[in-house]
Amino acid sequence: MKLYHFTVGELAALLERLKGNVALIMEDGVAFAMNSKLSQLYALRMMMNRSADGYLSPELRVENAEDRDMILRYLIQRCSRISGWAS
Repeated sequence: MKLYHFTVGELAALLERLKGNVALIMEDGVAFAMNSKLSQLYALRMMMNRSADGYLSPELRVENAEDRDMILRYLIQRCSRISGWAS
């Protein structure tokens, strides 16, 4: 699942809410398991170092269907806030 234009804070908050196995896939194919806080911090730091504009566009491999649904709901809510659809 590819996510676009996330801040570090947004992505970290999203990762905190996930319950199942999640891997963050880097551009070079290296995967980081997001189950540990240390792994999350290291992967986010690497992504920030490679980001030209300060935003992250990570690819996540999500095994749990509930986590996938939660991410999709978050993206829909985020899109509606940005577009002005939400009241």
